[in-house]
This record gives sequence, structure tokens and C-alpha cells, in this order.
Amino acid sequence: MNNKIADTSIELVNSVSAVVKEVGEMLNGIPYVKSLSGVILQIIKIRDEIKANKKRCHEIIDKVLRMSKSIYEKLAEVARSNKREKLSRLEGHLTEHERLINRGLDDLNEHDRRLDELNTQLILDIIFHITMEQASAAPTGNQATPTEHTTQTDLEHFLPPKPSLIVEREGQINAILEILLRDEPSRVVLLGGGGFGKTTLAREILHTSSIITRYQLRYFLPCEGLPDVDTFLIGFGSMLGIKATPTAVLASAQRILEKSTALICLDNYETPWEPFETRTKIEEVLESIASIPNSSLIVTLRGEQRPSKVSWSKPLLPPLSTISLDGAKTIVENIGGNDAVDIYTLKLLEAIDGIPLAITLVATLLRDGESAESLWKRWSANSTEIIQTGGDDRQSNLNRSIALSVNSIRMKKNFNASRQLLAALSLLPDGFSSDADIVEHLQNQLNITDAYTVLQTLRIVALIRVDETSTLPRFNMLSPIRLFCSRFLAEDIKLVHTKIVDYYISTLLRAKYNIDNPENYAKIAPEVKNIHSVFQKSFMTATQEVDLQNLIQATIYLADWSWYTGYYAKDVIEMALAKSMHTPIIHADGLIALGNLHKWEADHENAEKSFREAASLHRKSNNSRGEANALKHLGDTLLEMRRIDDAEDVLQASLSLYAQANDKWGLPNVHFSLGTLYLQKDQYMEAEKNLTSALQAYETSTDIIGWANTTQSLCWLHIQLENLVEAEKYANESLSLSKRANYAVGIGNALGYLGDLYLFTDRIIEATEVLDQAKAIYMQQNNLINQLITAEQLAFAYIQSDRVSAAETLLIESTKVDLDVVQSATIFGVLGLLYVRTNDAIKAEHYLNNALQRLQKFEDNFEHAKVLLYLGTLYFKTCRMEEAEKALNSIPDLLSWRGIEMHRLWVLGVLYVNKGELENAEESLESALIWAKRHQSSYQQGNIVRSMGILFLKRGRIDLAIEKFQEALRFHRKAQWISEQATDLKRISEAYKILGLSEEAEAASRESEGLMDSIPKYKTLSLMAFRTIDDL
Repeated sequence: MNNKIADTSIELVNSVSAVVKEVGEMLNGIPYVKSLSGVILQIIKIRDEIKANKKRCHEIIDKVLRMSKSIYEKLAEVARSNKREKLSRLEGHLTEHERLINRGLDDLNEHDRRLDELNTQLILDIIFHITMEQASAAPTGNQATPTEHTTQTDLEHFLPPKPSLIVEREGQINAILEILLRDEPSRVVLLGGGGFGKTTLAREILHTSSIITRYQLRYFLPCEGLPDVDTFLIGFGSMLGIKATPTAVLASAQRILEKSTALICLDNYETPWEPFETRTKIEEVLESIASIPNSSLIVTLRGEQRPSKVSWSKPLLPPLSTISLDGAKTIVENIGGNDAVDIYTLKLLEAIDGIPLAITLVATLLRDGESAESLWKRWSANSTEIIQTGGDDRQSNLNRSIALSVNSIRMKKNFNASRQLLAALSLLPDGFSSDADIVEHLQNQLNITDAYTVLQTLRIVALIRVDETSTLPRFNMLSPIRLFCSRFLAEDIKLVHTKIVDYYISTLLRAKYNIDNPENYAKIAPEVKNIHSVFQKSFMTATQEVDLQNLIQATIYLADWSWYTGYYAKDVIEMALAKSMHTPIIHADGLIALGNLHKWEADHENAEKSFREAASLHRKSNNSRGEANALKHLGDTLLEMRRIDDAEDVLQASLSLYAQANDKWGLPNVHFSLGTLYLQKDQYMEAEKNLTSALQAYETSTDIIGWANTTQSLCWLHIQLENLVEAEKYANESLSLSKRANYAVGIGNALGYLGDLYLFTDRIIEATEVLDQAKAIYMQQNNLINQLITAEQLAFAYIQSDRVSAAETLLIESTKVDLDVVQSATIFGVLGLLYVRTNDAIKAEHYLNNALQRLQKFEDNFEHAKVLLYLGTLYFKTCRMEEAEKALNSIPDLLSWRGIEMHRLWVLGVLYVNKGELENAEESLESALIWAKRHQSSYQQGNIVRSMGILFLKRGRIDLAIEKFQEALRFHRKAQWISEQATDLKRISEAYKILGLSEEAEAASRESEGLMDSIPKYKTLSLMAFRTIDDL
């Protein structure tokens, strides 16, 4: 039978050779025919030379040759015809033939790769069996010592090289060295997920100079190719130069190692340690190695579980953590060059969640020529599959590294349950709470048993982690692991997705808009990002297993929860709107939800459009409550856009609709908005009337958030009325209510009001503390507008505490927030004022003009007046007196708010002093001081009183001037403003010099210089860097 097959194959080869030769001769003028002929003849040659797995390879090649023969026979027919020039169909045949040949060659290459793997494994097996046979052939009998042969291991054992770079592991290195450099032998285990740098850290330790000094011998054994006890012992013996049976290795090793101090590193020890059936035995081996005198041990092991039989040195080291974004940038710059980090690189580094192996592979791909933009696009399409540099080992392929954990032996005990939980976690970017009720509910939803045990296993193999940063610890995955599971556990994900979606829908439908309910908050707020993710998948896959109407309604509720928590789920509400066109009222509610998200992103134009469309739909559906709600949100948006009159008309229309419907929930909301509007119009009586109406309604309702917002507005009202005690009472009440409702934005706003009050009343430290807290909340919420407001407040706090550099950094960073809103213009104005203060006239004028330009599109006289005030100050300090006076005198036409009017009158007073118009100067400064006293601002009173001292100097009343300077010093000491105190003392010194009191003048001057030296980072600066307008 075999002879018959062989004869057939020979016949096929001969016939193909003949027809290829014939066609080649007849069509030798066609290049691609000649090339294809060469390929076919090469395949025949390969066929004759194959030795390994010959039968299977011949089958593949013969299949290719039979197809080739058919094509070439057709070519021969064409060549023999008298229409050889008409070969248009030939190209099609050849193209198809090329495709078939390529497929055959791909099969051959794959087969060749598998043969190489098989040969490698066979060689390893042969070496193992030869070793065992040699060991078993050794003499036996009553010999007390096993047969052995040792070499000079210190000459023959080569360590892997020292890592070229190690980032953010200084703490671990110091902790490990502290243990290993002790007098007694030490045992250290390095734990962590795959690709977290355990091997790199071990190599760094082995090459540390203090370790080289401490240990005469250092060994490194990679264990990933040693899957059981015997192979591990043979490998261990080989490392030491021992040729002995596995059972004799440990005794021989002890005789070698006890003679010197040695440090042994067992890398990737999970390979021999993982199998449950031999774990006890391999742990006994490890225990024996750890007990060898004079020897210390480092073990690297994937996961978070330590071998139990070894007494590990204390303190136990925690598993290695991920690398920060800054650390990741350092790695990329070191490998790929300083220009390797751009916007796409940062996106990649954020996506790979700080896994060191992934960072290194990305850096290597960038170094080798691929652009970050190309790499990011490939990541977006294929995620973890792109993070590899061509190899198939754990060090060059991210998927391979993750797969080792997913397919590890420890996972097999609860294999199906493990896969289901991995699938569930891959759907949930924020993971899920470790709360017992949540875990039990998930266990029931997925129909698995003992979820906690399975979760512990997943944690042990480092596929999941416990995030301790939230109130309740949460199980979650690093992003690359989650993406890997999303791709390779697709069938499991289909099974669990619908169950999770149904759970979230039912939870939202029960909670609705009741955000301030503590039970609702606990269930939904931590899950917003997860809900967004699974709802998004539901809309995109259009699964029939999820109730679409319930999904749409739940998504509308989700939108409110998302802006409340600072995670804006705008795309899913847009998907819901696309599916709700046939239900006008639901569609209108969805538009209101979308409008709120636009508003919170400061996209006022689209917010206005959404609210107007929603109001129209509700009006057409005769839904007056819905229309009133849409108009209320529209009025709030117009108010933020500073379209005050339009906002008032819309809010009054909303109030009328709510009154007609006798809606006790809607009326206080509109009264609150109208109260805020009248505050902006300086109509304080109307403001108080509406805010009081709202407050009375909220106090008798369950709307704690509305209550908190109203007390904030009442706080601002009393600030305007200069009743700061009452204002502070309302600010603290608002803070308490917001905390009670877990209302993050409300907490931030209340802290902001307290910051203002503390600044007004010279409590700079307290102001900075609460404003820093507010800033952190807004950053967590991604609330950009409030971040800008708080940046302005903090900048003034920094300036008043002489942290000018900190103020400048904060303001410059804030100018990068790309929002077309009033608050953005304000930041440019405050930065301009900072440069006015530090006498950088060019920058000051640039930023102030920028602020004016940005303000042109907004109806905001208040902010416009502030910038004109700053410009007037700049013009005065640069001796542009006419421009200064013009700018300052134009402010009353815009606004005479007390703070601006006080500052305006002060600067005008100093301007008149410099012009010699002393009567006008005195009048302005006296008026400014009245405002400052009402304002209860110590530092402003100090500034104005000092300027009065300059006025008395001009009049030759030196004694009165000194009194005013000393009074200013007392005010500035109360305000804790050191640089202003130094300026006051400088003025006192100058006045004493005029009087000829040199000792007093010198003492005041020394005290002034000492104060300036006490300011951090400003010890070397001249006092002139802090010149005030009085210096002119």
C-alpha cells in the first residue's frame, strides 16, 4: 500500500515538472509565469528534502502540486492556441493560483513552527531521561554519600545582566536590602502580577554593590521550564554544577553552599509550585533550600500567595504595584527617546494602567519606528494583541503574559465559576464592591457557588486586585487584563451580560431621581461607570433579551446620576434618544437629561438647544409639568450664559406653569433659580423673597440637595449685605446638608463660600485648606467651571500668603482649560493682575487684554469691571496716567459692587497723589477706607491707610505719615501678609530718615529685610519685586 502511494506521488511530481517546463518554454515572455514556475519547482525541491514528519508534509505539498498541475494544463492549452496574445483570462487564473500557493505555504510554515516546538520538547525530554539513566547507573550499596560531581560554580554560573533602568521601585529595593544585609540568612518572596517587574527587581538586587560585598556567591535560576519537582532539582543542581540524581541534589548543594555566603534567586517559582498534587513536595524542597546555612533566598512568584512551609523574613513585602503615569513616561523616554512622549503616547500609557511589561513593550515599539498615533489606533482596534515585539514568550508578548495567569493550574479548581467572574469583571471597568450583600447578589445572578473563594483565587493569581481607595474596597481588574478577557472570554461574557444589565435597570427604575436617598446613593453612585459600560454594550449589540423601553428610561435616570457623580455618560443618552423617537414624552425627558450633561460640560449652546426642543415636545404633548421642567433648566442655562433678562422671562414662564399645576416639587426649584438670578442683578430684596420661599418648601420636603443649594445662595446674599456672621452660618449649614446627601458638588460649593468668607476675615490658612478641598472635589468630579472658580479663589489666597510662584503655576494651568465661559476669561484677568503685582508689565497687559477680548461675548459687567480695574492699576504703575484714569472712571458705568468700588477708589487716590491733586486724593482714599471697613478686610484697610501715609508725606506731615504707616503695619499683621508688612516697615524706615532718626530707620529696615528673607523661595529677591502702587 505504501509503495503504491509512493509511486503515485512520484508520478504526480514528474507530470507537474513536465507541464511546468512546457509552459515555461512556450510563455517565457510573460514574467509572472516564469516566476510562478520557479515557485512550483522550489516546492518540489522542498518536498524531496523533507525528513521530519515526511508523510504529512508530502500530503500538503501534493495537494498544492495537484492544483498547480490543473492551472498549468490550462496554461499549456492557451500557449498551444493561435490566440496566445489574448491572455486576459490568464491573469485571473494566475491570481487564483497564487492565492492557493500562498495558502499552502502558510500551512507549511505553521507546520514547521509546530515541528520546531515538538523537537525542542523532545530534546528536553531526552536530556532529562539521559540524566536519569546516568544517575540510576551509579554504584549502589552501602555508600553513605550519593555519587556526585561538582564544578567551580562561582566561575561557571553566569548571572543575568543588571537592568538598564528601574523606575519607582526605590522603596522596595531599600526594604529588600535591609532584610538581605542582616547578619542571619534571609528569605524574601517578591509577589505581583504578570509583567510587574519581579524578575527585573531581583536582577537589580543581585547586582547591588552591598549585596556583592555581603555574599561570596550569587545564583539565579529561571524556573519557568522546570514544571515539577524532579526537573526543578535537576535545574537547581545544574546551576550549582552538580551532576547527581534528583534525590541527591539537596545534600550536595548543602555541602557546596554552607562553605560560603550565598544568595540564591529562584525566578518564576510558580511553575513548579502551582500543581496542587505536588505542592507539598516542592514546598518541602524549598524549605530545605531555605534552611541551608549561610545562604539567603529570593523567590519571585506570580500572584499574591506565598509558599507556606518557608518562614519568610519580616516584614513581609506587599505585592509589587503598578507604575505611575510619570514613571511610565520616564521608561518611554529612556527607551524610545525624549521625543517619544506625545498625546497619543499618553493615551496609551493611561490605557495600559501602569503594568511595567506593557510600558516597556510600548516603548520598544516606539523606539523601533512605529508612531504613537499608529500604535494608539491599533490599540483602539485590537487592544492587548498589539503589545508584543514579535516573540511568543511572557517577556515580549502581553497577551502571553496574561494568558499564563488565566490558564494557570490554580485556576482549574473552580474553572467555570472563575471564567464567569472574570467575564463579569471584564464588563465592569470599576469592578464591584467587596460588600457581602453585593457579592452574594452577584453569586445568585451568575448562579455560581462560593464566589468569595473564587475571587480569592483570582486575586492570588493576580488577575484581579482589591482597590482600597474607595469607602468600601472593590474587586477590579487592570485595564489590559480586562481587555484581554473581553476578547478571549466572549462566550462567557454573553452569558453574564444580560443578567448584569437587568440588575442595573431594576436598580435605577426603583431609585429614579432620588439622588439624596442614602440607600440609593450607596447602590448607584459607585456603579455609574459600570452601568454606563454595560448599557452602552446593550445599545450597540441590540440584544433582544433586554427590555428596550426599560433600558431607555433607566438611561435617562443614569444621566442625572452621571452628572451628579461627575462621570458624564453622554453617549448612552444619545443612544437612548435615537431609540425613543416614537415616544415624545420619553424623548423629551431624554433631551432634558442630555441638556444637563451639556450644561455641566459648559456646552451652553447645545444645552439650550436640547432644553428648547424638550419644552416644545412637552408642549405639543400637553404635558405642562414636563414643559415647566424643561423651561426651568433652560432658564438656569441662560443664567449661566449671563443672559439675565432672557433667563428671567423663561423662569417666570416656568413658575407660572408649575403654579397652574400646583406642583409643590417644581415651585421651590424655580424660586431658587429666580433668587439666584436676582442676586446677580443686585436686587437683594427680590432675591431674599424667592430664596426664603424655596427654603421653606425644602425644609418640609425630602429634597436635601435643593435645601443645600438654597442655603448656599443665602450665604452669598448675606455676603453682599455685609452680614458675614450670617453668611458663614448658611455656608456651614449648606456644607452639613451636602455631606448628609453625599452631594459632592454641593460640598465643593459650600467649601468655596467658606473660603471666600475666610479670605474676607483674614483667616488665610483656613481659606487655603477649604479651597484645596474644594479643588480636589471638583477635579474628581471633572467639574471644569467650578475648578476655574476655585483656582481664582486659591490664587488670591496664595498671593496673600506670599506664595506667588504657586499662584502663577495654578493660574497658568487653569488657562489651559479649553472652555468658552466667563470663568475662563476671569482666570486670564487674575493672572494679569498677578503680573501687575510682580511688575511684569508685558505679561500683565497681554493677559488682561486677552481677558477683555474673551469677555466681549458675555453680558457680565462684574467681570468686565474687574479687568478694567486691573488694567487701570497696570497703566498707573507704568506711568500711563491718562489711560489709567480713563479705565478707572469707566467702571461705575458698569458696576459699583463694593469690592471693586473700594479698589477703584484706592487706586484713583494714589493716582491723584502722584498727580499732585492732594484734595482729590484724600477724598478718594477716605471713601475707599469706608468701603474697606464695611468689607471688614484688614489687608485692604492696611493698603489704603498706607497710601494715606504717602499723602501725608507729600504734605510734609512726617509725624502723621509714620502714624499711618504703623497703623497699616498693624492691619497687615492681622491679615498675616508678610510682604505687605515688609513694605510698611520700609515706609517707616524712609520716614525716620527724613526726620534724621537713623537708628530707628535702620531698625525698621532690618526688620523689613528679615521679613522678606522669611518668605519661602524669595530670600534672594529684591524688595522691589514686591513694589506696590505706593512706590510710584
